[in-house]
Amino acid sequence: MGVGSEFSVDNSRRDVCNRGCDPSIGLDGVSPMSTIPQRIASAFAVLCGRYGDVTEMANDREQSRQSLYREAQQVADAVDGTAARARIDDLQRQLADQHAEVQALQERLRHAAEITPDKQDEFATVAQAEGVSLSVARRLLRVVQGSQSTPSVPTLGRATLQAGRRAGALLGVLDEAARPEVKQAVADEIFSAADRS
Repeated sequence: MGVGSEFSVDNSRRDVCNRGCDPSIGLDGVSPMSTIPQRIASAFAVLCGRYGDVTEMANDREQSRQSLYREAQQVADAVDGTAARARIDDLQRQLADQHAEVQALQERLRHAAEITPDKQDEFATVAQAEGVSLSVARRLLRVVQGSQSTPSVPTLGRATLQAGRRAGALLGVLDEAARPEVKQAVADEIFSAADRS
């Protein structure tokens, strides 16, 4: 056995692997993409070439004829612009839908009221002042707030008690200022200290 008899000599072109590798797969493990000039050349061979040009080009590139036909179709679609126009139309429709949705949400926001903890306290205080019990005020607040957590009845009660204390101090000052201006006054209810019934 000589030196050359153990190994076969690779007489193929430099870019072809004859050791069981697939030449259509690049070093990174994926198929190499054809460049734009290659696609245009494929389109020329398919659309304007003579009989046998597609087969010859496919053999030269070591590709299937079908891949050349696909490249030619991609070029024709790009030149025609139908696919691009359809994509633009679709994007414009999506934009119009989003714009309409934003406008609807902004309109809803104009009519919305943010229910902060201070607003909850105000709601409970006004409800109590109007004679509504705190448990009913809480249920009404839950309807207005929706899924947000609603303060408990004792929490609302503490808020109305604090509001009453603040209002009581203010009423004392207002009574002193208004008393000289009163010409005639009628008490709404009269209770004696001994009997409040």
